[in-house]
Amino acid sequence: MNKALLSKRIIVPLLFTFFSIHLSFGQQTVGKETLAIDYFHQGDFEKALPIFAKLAQSYPDNAMYNYYYGVSLIKNNIFETAAKEALLNSVVDKTPVNANFYLGNYFHALEQWGEAMDFYDRYEKVGTKQEKKSLKLTSFVDLCQKKVNPFKPKKSTDSTLFGDAMLKPPPSIDEKSFPIPEALKNATFNFQVNELLAYHRISDFRSEASKILFTKAWMCTGMNDSILVLTDSLRKVHDQIARVDTRLGLVQQIVDGEQKSFQLMRDREKFLEQSRVKESAFWDKEGKKEAMLYNNSILARENKITAVKNPEPKSHEIPQLPVVKTDSVPATDQQARVVPEKVPAKSAPAENILFKVQVGAFKNGVISQLFKKAYTKVSKLRKIDKFTDPKKFVVYTVGNFKHYADATKMKDQLLLEGMKGAFVIAYQNGLKIPVTQALKITGGN
Repeated sequence: MNKALLSKRIIVPLLFTFFSIHLSFGQQTVGKETLAIDYFHQGDFEKALPIFAKLAQSYPDNAMYNYYYGVSLIKNNIFETAAKEALLNSVVDKTPVNANFYLGNYFHALEQWGEAMDFYDRYEKVGTKQEKKSLKLTSFVDLCQKKVNPFKPKKSTDSTLFGDAMLKPPPSIDEKSFPIPEALKNATFNFQVNELLAYHRISDFRSEASKILFTKAWMCTGMNDSILVLTDSLRKVHDQIARVDTRLGLVQQIVDGEQKSFQLMRDREKFLEQSRVKESAFWDKEGKKEAMLYNNSILARENKITAVKNPEPKSHEIPQLPVVKTDSVPATDQQARVVPEKVPAKSAPAENILFKVQVGAFKNGVISQLFKKAYTKVSKLRKIDKFTDPKKFVVYTVGNFKHYADATKMKDQLLLEGMKGAFVIAYQNGLKIPVTQALKITGGN
């Protein structure tokens, strides 16, 4: 018998069996989901709850399952941590916007008035007029302001009525089961947790789960960097190859690399947002005052480190960590480069030379839309310093390098990350000098 024909006779039934099993499983899942959604929209939350509990447990990353599960718990007057976690997981993917309203209900029922008002306010800004009226948002806000609790939370013994509806809490995550890479332990970055807090070192995290989610995002960035270097080298090879079949093979590898890069960046954004939600939840419990004190301690530490590494003359401001707000930055012309300052008359030892990568300089600090977009992306994982020079330009820089080669590598990486026009600059004893002079002092290193 022909081998090809024999292979087809064997493979086709196997494929048919696989797809039949897969289709059957999918139909069962869809059937349960459809039934639960019907119960949900009919207002029969008692019947919907156990189904969505199992779906959320089976598919923990599904934002809609988390939303339905969290709301079903709230509607059954079960205000356990599981309800908050499920709704926070749905908020990460902004699915749907009224998840903030139900988080307000959660904290309202627990008589945590400040947190409740915060989530009611968030929903007020994004909910439609018709939906807010349907959910009676104004009434709940009024009760919350008066510190009146309209909810009747069930006792833990009452919640057993719903069988296995309560999900088991996830196992605690620690560094033993998910070690933090050594490179990240020594890295600096700029991670905005909320309107009060910004972290710059992995040790700043207080929630272990948040720390590990951030680590996953950092690892995604590292893998993406490797892919970008590879695809860039493939493009250069492609331009030098004459054979069509080889060129087509390289094109396919480049496309595959770009697809992997795109997925890694999506995963990175998801991990960062989940990390932000988890860490914010920690500080919701601690309170705003404690969060402000903690952030002040972080800023004091960073400013002290910056002052030691790169002392500035009194005429310069101490570099502050920039916070770019999307609603306060008008568009301007392309970024301007800083005119080199006067070169010191006497040379200094090589150890007094520092190289930085300048990524932007703007008159009176009014940044361009192009830079704003790139800054928002890059600042999530890299620390961007800024200072105002004597000509009133606000200068944004990355890194403090003793060697020009290291600064050049960072410049190339920042260009790949979207910081168009990044270039290396040099300082001697805190004063800007031409890079060529700095290279003469350092012997070209």
